[in-house]
Amino acid sequence: MPSPKLIQILKSKTLLSDEEIIPLSDSEAWAKVYEAEAIMRAEREAKRKPEVCFSGFNRTEREILESLAIEKGFEPKGSVTSRLVYLIIGDTAGESKIAKAEKQGVQILRREDFEKL
Repeated sequence: MPSPKLIQILKSKTLLSDEEIIPLSDSEAWAKVYEAEAIMRAEREAKRKPEVCFSGFNRTEREILESLAIEKGFEPKGSVTSRLVYLIIGDTAGESKIAKAEKQGVQILRREDFEKL
């Protein structure tokens, strides 16, 4: 039988009943916990939207572009993140954002190209 603390963890992370939990050893119980966590991570990842960042636009343009991004199923970000898919650049785009995006292999698009997506 798993320890009381492990039983609490199992109950919070799995749909196992008491009858299913009690016969488990600690190692089997931990395996169930890790399996449940992996499933939850995969579900979160599947729901995650591709990220885009806008640079070189005034506030009004940025708000319009961010609304468009949301409509297209993207998640707007204010900086170049590790999960960024596109950096959309305007006439006054920040050099550091462009350099970071290039280093990470992020696709860089002009506004017109993004709007065509």
